[in-house]
Amino acid sequence: MTFVPVLMLWLAAFMGHARLWSTRYGLPALHPTGQHLARMMRLGLPLAALGLAMSAQGPVMGLLSWFAALSFAGLLAASLLALRSRMTNRP
Repeated sequence: MTFVPVLMLWLAAFMGHARLWSTRYGLPALHPTGQHLARMMRLGLPLAALGLAMSAQGPVMGLLSWFAALSFAGLLAASLLALRSRMTNRP
């Protein structure tokens, strides 16, 4: 049952990417320390997810579940960002 932690790592990586592009996604600007942390998240968390998936499930199934989590986390991150912008634009 490593899919959920791998999914959460990917989701955090996508949200770190969104924080780096704060003006594009309508998020508040980051302090330079926050930018450094977001860059580290964007780089390190997918690698940690890959290591977790491959160590728990083997190389083939781990890689397949890593890509599946990538896909689902991308959809989830996009949905969360769209929902956030929709909630902030309410009258």
